Formats: sequence, C-alpha cells, structure tokens
Amino acid sequence: MAVISIKRRLLRAGGAVLAVFVLATGVALDRAFVTAANQAEQDKLRGLVYALLGAANITRQGVTLDQSLLGAPRLGQPDSGLYAMVTDAQGKVLWHSPSMLTPPTGATTAAAGQWAFGRARLAGMPVFRLAFGVRWTPDSGGGLYDFVVYEDTRGYQQQLSGYRNTLAFWLGGAALLVLATLVGVLQWGLRPLRQVSGEIARIERGEIDALHGEHPSELRPLVAGLNALLAHERARRERTRHALDDLAHSLKTPLAVLRGLRADEGLTGQAARTVGEQVCRMDQIVAFQLERAVGARTQGLLPPLAVAPVVARLLPALERVYAGRGIHFRADVPADLQARIDEHQLMELVGNLLDNAGKWARVRVRLGARRDAGGIVVRVEDDGPGIAEEQVNALLARGARADTQNPGQGIGLAVVAQIADDYAGAVRITRSELGGARVEVRLRTA
Repeated sequence: MAVISIKRRLLRAGGAVLAVFVLATGVALDRAFVTAANQAEQDKLRGLVYALLGAANITRQGVTLDQSLLGAPRLGQPDSGLYAMVTDAQGKVLWHSPSMLTPPTGATTAAAGQWAFGRARLAGMPVFRLAFGVRWTPDSGGGLYDFVVYEDTRGYQQQLSGYRNTLAFWLGGAALLVLATLVGVLQWGLRPLRQVSGEIARIERGEIDALHGEHPSELRPLVAGLNALLAHERARRERTRHALDDLAHSLKTPLAVLRGLRADEGLTGQAARTVGEQVCRMDQIVAFQLERAVGARTQGLLPPLAVAPVVARLLPALERVYAGRGIHFRADVPADLQARIDEHQLMELVGNLLDNAGKWARVRVRLGARRDAGGIVVRVEDDGPGIAEEQVNALLARGARADTQNPGQGIGLAVVAQIADDYAGAVRITRSELGGARVEVRLRTA
C-alpha cells in the first residue's frame, strides 16, 4: 500500500471537512430560505383572505363581493395564476373570481376560525392553497363558509431556483477560496519539514555534518535526536578506526618476524613457502578488514563518488604488474557515472576483479560499468579458460581457489562478494564473449 504524504493527507482531510461544511451550510440555508418563502407566501395569501372578508356581503340570497375593494387586479384577469372563491359547508362554490375559469368541485372545508395552508393542484397546475373557515352573521342564516385563495407556484419556483443558483455560486467560490487558503497555509506550515529534509539531503551529499538553524518546538526533539545519532555514528567510526589501527600495528611486528625467518633458522622448503603464503594471507586479511571497517558508513550518508577516476588509478598499476605477460586492460566507464559507495571499498572491489581476471587472462581484460535501476553494475571479462559452473559457488567462499598453480591467497572473489553484500547487491559469474570468465557485480547504491 502506497504511503500518502503528510501534505496530501492534510489536504484530503481538510477538503473532506470543507466539503461537509459547505454541504451542511448549503442545506441549512436552503431550508431556511424555503421556510421563509413559504411563510411569505402564506402571509400574502392571508392578506388576500382578509381583503375578501372585507369585501364580502353574504345574505340568504347569495354571496357578492365588491372587487374594487380587493386591491388585487390579477383576480379579474382570466387564468392569471391568482384565484379566489367562497364555498359553503358542503363545498359548493358560491362565488369565484373572474380569474378562475373552472372552479374546483368537492373542495375541502376548514373549521370555523381555522386556517388551512398547503399545496394542491388546480386545473392540473401546482398551486398554493389557503382556506379560512367563517361562520357568518345571523342575517345570512349563520352558515359556515370557506374563503379560499390559490396562487400558482411558478413565481415561487423561479425565485427558489434563482436563490439556489446564487447560493451554489457563492458557496462554491467561498469553498475554492478557503481551499486555496488551506493549500497556502499547508505550504507555510510544512516549510520547516522541507527545511529539515533539505538539510538531511545535504548531509547525504557530504556538504554538512549536522542539522543547523532554528526549528519549531515540535521538530526540536527530532532534530536533536538526528544530530545525536550522527554524532554517535561519527564517534563510533573514530573508535573503530583507532581500535583497528591499534590492531594493525600490534600485528605488524609478529608478521614481520614470521616473514623474516631464514633457512638457517630451521625453516626450509615447503614449510617456508607455506609460512610465507599464510603470512601474506594474514597481512591481506588485516588490510582488507581495516579498510572495510574504516570505510563502513551508512550508505545514505556517503557523498556521490565518480567511478571513472577510481578505475583510471587502478589500470596503470595492474598493467605494470602483468606487463611481463602482455596483458592489456581496457575500461569502458561513463565519465558521469556516480555511486554512493566508499572509495576504499570501490578500489578493493575493482582491484580484486581486475587482478583476478589478469591472473587468468591470455591477453585481454575488459571492464565495463553502467547505472541501472537502483544502483550500478560493474562487469569484468577476460579471455582466459573461464570458470566451470560447478566451481562458481566455491570461488565465492573465502579462501577457495580454482587451482593452486597461480599465486594468490584465494580471498579476492570472497572479498568482492562481501562488498556486494554490504550494498545489498550480488555477484554473478558466467561465460564471457571473450571466451573466459565474466564476473558481474550489482551494487544497490543511490
């Protein structure tokens, strides 16, 4: 599962909260507007009912209204959208406004003194309906009458639609403005983290050795911890360097004594050769472990190292060593190839590969290096007899050799395998196009 960045998490959380807030605000404002609009419509129709009551004259002979007292010209316009009527207790229409072309039948009635507001359909059109029940004077027989007014909802719907469009526009604009502000605040708030990240990158490049500058209180424990870890690492490496230096100096004297044994001191023949070989082997092991311990650093803290100059320093020395056999060394390394690897370890790795190839080559040794996904690949080939497949695993073990005819201590390829393992890499031995062995080392370096 991919890890989401802090900035993206905060943006997602802030965006979700903002969306919920905008939606809830929109719903609340919309409901408040609908309630207010319905109340305004009801108040409007109630005023018209009061006008009808004031203009009405109900007798035993029937119902008449002085329409000039209503103050609603739309009631006199056919199909104007505003309608009025008076019904008796049985729902019979006793009077209706000229605007109502077809009075409804079976209209419901309201109790005396009660208001009934709601929605209905009149001639198939949606309308608001307000009815008021009145018990008239004894002159009219004391009957129950309903004063009913209607108004179609088209104006209301247009008003509601316009309001909702305006509300969506302004809420959407406000949400975008708040979101942009949130992004800006996050950029500003996360700046200290970016500064710490940049300083760590400078430490990896070897430009500085600790985190500097002022940091927010929330980051100070982290910065202090990182600086303490870096200081501890430097101190540990210094202690290791000093301990191994002491060890190397302590071993120099006994090794020199063993190397100086002469025949007149009782050491001759095969014994002398064996002692000499083992002394050289111990000397080589001590040197390599000293180099490895001194160079062992956290890979991420190593600065990028150019590979080509290291190879260029090794080739002349090896050509002089094998000048008597006429071995020709050729390297193909891009000038811009870099890797985060300790220089001593790179020299040890390339030197062992070239030296091992030189021992077995007839006339040609070829080295190549390239970058691949996640690291570099170093490849050395020779035109010698090659290495049998069944010997590959044995050769990568410390002290193993293909045979005992050529000089050497048998730890070259084992050292190469150990360095490759230090960088999460691997060693692969196959047949070269030149006819001999092809040793390919893949190092996982940044």
